[in-house]
Amino acid sequence: MCNQVVVNLLAAYGVFLILCGIVSVIFIGFKAKTALLSGGTSGVISILISVLMCNHIGSAKYAGLLVVTALFIVFSWRSTKTLFTLMEMISIAHEDRKGKAIAFLIISLMAIVSIFTIMLQIVFWS
Repeated sequence: MCNQVVVNLLAAYGVFLILCGIVSVIFIGFKAKTALLSGGTSGVISILISVLMCNHIGSAKYAGLLVVTALFIVFSWRSTKTLFTLMEMISIAHEDRKGKAIAFLIISLMAIVSIFTIMLQIVFWS
């Protein structure tokens, strides 16, 4: 039997990532197409791993932990980089400040959700 908590967690995390990509495009515009593509791809991978876990593929739980950890690192790095860019834009009254601020918030949220997902995967590891 699969660890249903982790399966549901990874599936929900995947849906969350897809929704973050969609929300980015809604609020920022088509300039956020990279967010849509990366959120969508990462989301589908997380959902696929949850399906593999339910199909008793032993390495899927390791893949799930690895993918979420890698995404946490990427989201943390991108959040920091976006914050520094945003801070530079504030000092020169750049017209893309609002978009960068929204991007910073969404990427930071993705990093926070990622670290909680990692912790829950570890807690429910079996």
